[in-house]
Amino acid sequence: MKINISIIIFLLSSTIAFTQHSYRKDSLQIKVYTELKVSKKITIDDIKVIKVFCDYCSEKQIENFREEAIYMTKMEISNPKYRKEGVYKLAHYLRISKKDFSRLNEY
Repeated sequence: MKINISIIIFLLSSTIAFTQHSYRKDSLQIKVYTELKVSKKITIDDIKVIKVFCDYCSEKQIENFREEAIYMTKMEISNPKYRKEGVYKLAHYLRISKKDFSRLNEY
């Protein structure tokens, strides 16, 4: 059974929004740099993951974070800032609970 990382992150973000405790105690923040190339037709030509900043992640966890960063970058095409032709560098911050982070190796 394969669960998409975006589902896990969505559930995590909705849980954090409804609770009033500090998210820093029970979650991790992963930073991912991506590069977005946009053509004249406002279409995505290429998306590259430049770097995933996680020293303690396994290869499977890093791959899940890459997929989520690519998905988030694809969603940026609706932002008017990226509607011009060019190459854009984006930073994404992924927040995930420690429990869900450890379970990423299972999927």
